Amino acid sequence: MNRILWCCGILVALLSACSTRFEADLGPNTQIRWGSTPSVVPTTYRRDLPVTPFPTRAAIATRSDAQNATIAALEAETMGLYAQSVPAVVSIELPFVHPAVDGMTSAQSFMLSQGSGFLYNDQGHIVTNAHVVAQADVYQVRLGASSVISATVIGRDATHDIAVLALDTPAPIGPLTMSTRTPATGMWIMTIGSPYGLHDSMTLGTISATNRELSTDSTSLTGMIQVDAVLNPGSSGGVLIDRTGAVIGLTTAIQSSTGSFEGIGYAIPARAIVEHADALIAAAMQDRTP
Repeated sequence: MNRILWCCGILVALLSACSTRFEADLGPNTQIRWGSTPSVVPTTYRRDLPVTPFPTRAAIATRSDAQNATIAALEAETMGLYAQSVPAVVSIELPFVHPAVDGMTSAQSFMLSQGSGFLYNDQGHIVTNAHVVAQADVYQVRLGASSVISATVIGRDATHDIAVLALDTPAPIGPLTMSTRTPATGMWIMTIGSPYGLHDSMTLGTISATNRELSTDSTSLTGMIQVDAVLNPGSSGGVLIDRTGAVIGLTTAIQSSTGSFEGIGYAIPARAIVEHADALIAAAMQDRTP
C-alpha cells in the first residue's frame, strides 16, 4: 500500500566519519582498498581468447552543433536557469556531537543533513517545511557555495508545513522571486534541493496535477502541486522553479511504498508559501517590538 513520506529524512552524516577504504574479502589475506591500483588477473587462458584483430569500423557519427541547435539552446537555458537559482537554495544541517568511544580520543562533531530551503527575502529569511526543522531551534545552513551560516527558527506552522528561519549574518546573495503564475498540468519545472544530503542537486519534470490533497496523521494539506520530477529524502524544503526562474512551489513529500521516489511528489504552491511565510515573519517581528 502506498504511503505519504515527508521528504526530509534525517540523513546520518556520521557516514562521513567512516573510513574511505573499501574492503572485500576475496581470500584469506586479500583486501581491496578504494583508489588503489587494481591488480591484473587473467580470467581465461590465452588460447581461449577471440581471434583478433576484428574488422576496422568507424565510430557512430555524432551530431553537429547545427543539427542540435534547438536541443543545445534548451540545454544552455536549463544550465543557466540552474546557475542563477542555486546560490539562493540552502541545505539545512543540524550539528551533532558524538561522545568519545573506544578508539576516539575525544568527542567529535558532525553535521546531520535535515533537508532544504531557500532564501525568501533580502532580510535573511529562509523558508522550508516545518517538519524539516522540527527537532531544534538553531541550524546551520549552506547557501550554494558559501560558507556555513547559523540560522534560528523564528516560526513554524505545522498545520500548513511551513517554517521560517532567520540568518544570523547577511546572505551573500539575493533572494529568489516568488512566482505569480497559476500552476497548471503540463508546466515545466526544475527542482533544486539536497536529497540524501547531496547539496544543490537538480532534477527536471512537469506538473502532473494540481489541487491535490495530502493527508497524514498530523495534518491535511490542500491545493498541493503533484510533480513527476524526482524527489527523495532530503528534498523537503527545496524549490520548484518555473521556466521564468521564479519559485512556483516548495517540495514537501513523496507518495511511496518503498521510502524512495516512485514517480509522485508533492509541493506547496507559491501562493500558500507567501501567505504563511509572511504571517510567520510578521508574528516574529511583532514579538520583538518593545
